[in-house]
Amino acid sequence: MKRIYIVAFLMLLCTTADAQIMAKLKEIGMENIRCVQTPETTTVAFENNVYRGTYTGIGKAVTACLDGIPGGNLQMVVLENRIPRLYIDMPDSLVHAYKKGDISLAQVYQRMRISVDTDNTMKVLEKSEKPENTSAWKVDVIIYPDLFLENNTFDELYTYAINLNPAVEMALWKGAKATAQVILPIATNLTGEMKRVRPGIITISQDVRLKHNLFGRLTVGNFTDNRIGAQLAIKYRTDNGRAEVGAQMGVTGFSAVTADEGWYIGTKMRVNASVTASYYEPHTNLQFDLSANRYVFGDYGIRGDCTRHFGEYAIGLFGIYTSGEINGGFHFAIPLPGKKWNRKGFFRVKPADYFAWTYSMVAHGKYIDEQMGKSYYTRPDENRSGGFYQPDYIRYFLIKEAKKAQSKSIK
Repeated sequence: MKRIYIVAFLMLLCTTADAQIMAKLKEIGMENIRCVQTPETTTVAFENNVYRGTYTGIGKAVTACLDGIPGGNLQMVVLENRIPRLYIDMPDSLVHAYKKGDISLAQVYQRMRISVDTDNTMKVLEKSEKPENTSAWKVDVIIYPDLFLENNTFDELYTYAINLNPAVEMALWKGAKATAQVILPIATNLTGEMKRVRPGIITISQDVRLKHNLFGRLTVGNFTDNRIGAQLAIKYRTDNGRAEVGAQMGVTGFSAVTADEGWYIGTKMRVNASVTASYYEPHTNLQFDLSANRYVFGDYGIRGDCTRHFGEYAIGLFGIYTSGEINGGFHFAIPLPGKKWNRKGFFRVKPADYFAWTYSMVAHGKYIDEQMGKSYYTRPDENRSGGFYQPDYIRYFLIKEAKKAQSKSIK
């Protein structure tokens, strides 16, 4: 009889702690929340669609779970559009030491395990109920700033175009997303299409995660750089997330708004493909990317990028060698104002989280005339800061932010 009472008490304790964790994660705005609890381990999944920056959202969720958990091991899965991206593990000894006040939050971040491998943990979460505070069918209207700047004429220092590109974005079923964007010209010294209101990225994409850190994405629709068609991408990441290899292939036609025909879509299809490799060096927060490419207009080449991560800022250099021609330049992604944008109901209007821009050194000659090195984006928010789920990067800046907050509280 005593054993029955003990089991019943433990089950009641688990149920109460489960509700506390779910409530705390909802309170800070997390979505797609799931929780499975046993007397020994609490396993949680969540998705951050509120806080700008991956490590900021993860830090908020970690502290919420530590406040809500009574003890035991803590396992967390970080989701993106309901696709698992990261696994975080904190053993009972670490949780207990933090709750007693023996160690700081920065020390928790130092000692917790972060991995890309989520396979076993997701099997545990399959036993949970349906996700709470789901992101499905919620609509975001996101305003993206856009700048085109190029030195390609002798009579003007630069040709330029400044646009605002609002996009309606909606999560559909697991891994699926719909995007519909329009480009609104604000100022330009160019003519033709650049002065017209025109469609931007209009797509439906489907992400999948297979076993053993293998990710895939299929995107169909209208892309940047006047391309319309389909692209398939696949990549593999090591457990520590430092190394990544992948490949992608696209089949696209020409898409533009003309004065005579309106939205014109060409019938000639072109094939582009690439094989990619990436490595993240944790001591310097440097990301190295190398790709071998067949570009949109048939030229073959290689591209190398080196990017330095400064928290939510990312600044990098790149070089391209294609069919005997050389190009290079720099790119950056900087955070825009607004660290947190709550969702109230199923509709939200907000600015983009980041402003991303690329400047190419070569803007004339054969490279431009024959449209060498031509590629495109399939999402309006593609940059090297947003959605960056690299374990070393996340740990480093979580610790840095925790130490900064601790020093402010002491002062």
